[in-house]
Amino acid sequence: MGNSDGLIEDMERLGADIEDAMHRFMDNTALYEKMLKKLPEVLEKAPVLEYFESGDFDTALSNAHTIKGVVGNLSLTPLHDDYTEIVELCREGELERAHKIAVKAAKLQEEIVKQIKKYM
Repeated sequence: MGNSDGLIEDMERLGADIEDAMHRFMDNTALYEKMLKKLPEVLEKAPVLEYFESGDFDTALSNAHTIKGVVGNLSLTPLHDDYTEIVELCREGELERAHKIAVKAAKLQEEIVKQIKKYM
């Protein structure tokens, strides 16, 4: 089994919908993996939790919206669901609830990034 098979299996274990991803990426696993490997940098450049904690909710919302799109394209379903909820809650002014979900999302995000970095 090649190095890359492990990455896709790891993502699937963490909740990625690989069937959906392969449909979206026209079964091009190399392209999917290339895009996955860009995720850590995207997440670093668009932090959400630290903006919640500093009280900059506009930036938290903007970054959450960015991440929602990226993880949606990568079919990282659990993260996409969390960020979808964060965006909706922020827009409704439910900032405490959004913050709680951001804390949960950050833990999963860390695990996903750790797995991706093993293959870089």
